[in-house]
Amino acid sequence: MVPASSDHAGGGRRTLPPPGSLAGATARGALWSSVGRLGSQALQFVAGLVLARLLMPSDFGLVASVLVFTQFTQIFFDMGMGQALVQLKDLRQADLATVFWINALGGVVFAGLLTLAAPLIADFFGQPELTRLAPLVALGFTFNLGVVHLALLSRALRFRAIAIAEIGAALIGLTVSIVGALSGMGVYALGVGQVTQSLTMSVLLWSSIAWRPHGFVDRESIGRVWRFSGGMLGFSVVNFWGRNADNLLIGRFAGATQLGLYNRAYNLMTMPVQQVSSVLGRVMFPTMVAMGDDHPRVALAYRRALRVINALTVPVLAGIAVVSPALVPALWGQRWTPMVPLLAIVCLAGIPQCLGTSVGWIYQSQGRTGLMFRMGLVTSGLGVLAMVYAVQWGAIGVAWAVAIRAYVFSIPSLVVACRVIGLPAVRVLVDNAVTLVLSAVMAGLVWLVPPVLSSTRTGPGMLAVQVIVGTVVYCGGVLLFQRSLVGELRALAASRRKAVA
Repeated sequence: MVPASSDHAGGGRRTLPPPGSLAGATARGALWSSVGRLGSQALQFVAGLVLARLLMPSDFGLVASVLVFTQFTQIFFDMGMGQALVQLKDLRQADLATVFWINALGGVVFAGLLTLAAPLIADFFGQPELTRLAPLVALGFTFNLGVVHLALLSRALRFRAIAIAEIGAALIGLTVSIVGALSGMGVYALGVGQVTQSLTMSVLLWSSIAWRPHGFVDRESIGRVWRFSGGMLGFSVVNFWGRNADNLLIGRFAGATQLGLYNRAYNLMTMPVQQVSSVLGRVMFPTMVAMGDDHPRVALAYRRALRVINALTVPVLAGIAVVSPALVPALWGQRWTPMVPLLAIVCLAGIPQCLGTSVGWIYQSQGRTGLMFRMGLVTSGLGVLAMVYAVQWGAIGVAWAVAIRAYVFSIPSLVVACRVIGLPAVRVLVDNAVTLVLSAVMAGLVWLVPPVLSSTRTGPGMLAVQVIVGTVVYCGGVLLFQRSLVGELRALAASRRKAVA
């Protein structure tokens, strides 16, 4: 609890904990953050499989069309204020109250604006049903009242409480969606489930920490928060369109069905990346903030975390790409088979994103959000232009544009970010070179399995054989060529066991 009577909400100026205590807190944080992220992602994955057999691809496309606008609005709704509260070294009660009321009042305003804009959104996509769906999804803004509570829990490294809230909200929201789909609500089942999840998340966060708003918006606090969140807002806007222009263009020019197929493929690709990078990111951001300007220590922590991210995600993405002909019908059913080439392309696009997804930790922890915005403006702007050109070939063309952008900009983005902490980017690439080579070899051998066995690439039996071959090849390669990584993973597992104890 943050004492209501204290003007300083963070207990004074933040100091760096002793190395042992920081390592222990990081281990506990990584454990519970992984529980929350993996648990909620697993629930979403399983529920997605169920919903894919109850609903049509076009239903997912309609929701994805609405989310292009609601998620963009979410950027202005949040404005990076939650991250600002984590990053501020001398946090005050006035800062917390200011962020809370801006968030709460903004939710009502943005929900109203999206409701008024619903007919325009429906006309843009040529989907009259969006007139009713958009206001329903926008209702979630009014229930999203936990930004301050989430920031305070993150500052205190109380990731267990965050994990419980994430899993609980996902479980209730997805259950509502499935029940709605079974009762014949169609696409509206997805909208009701999202609103329910937003409301549940806020309730659980409020029950996890006893902070309540005291006071109203403070002008000085707006300036304090804006110094950090201004750059975050700018970056978030350009990064959003860099990552979501594909949905907008496909929905507008290729239709809801192609968007539904593309959206499901892209979501599956991001699952392993999010499960690992977002779990570590939630812990690494406050930990790197605590390290301050001790750049050698920050660089070492970053290198180790990125090595783990790539070792766990790159082989999964490469494997999904090569087994997609068997994986898609096995998971979603035959009517989703047009998703196969899309899944393969976006998974290949996800591999360089494993390198780039964590550079934000450096910018944010060092307070360099302005530089992050400028880099995002260049990479996202050029990426959007590529998608605009490629949409003439439909979802496949846009997927290739996303992949090309990812490979072209991953290295420059890494170089610029690493300079902030004095880390040579080539050292990061060397750290991960063996993982990339092993993943490529594994993918190539898995791809050769069907012709070697004189079999087709589809069917659950072939999928099982390919997964076994890929797992044995990659794990064997790690044991032979990356013994140090095995040691780091064992140390991480041991620290987590100690954290639980």
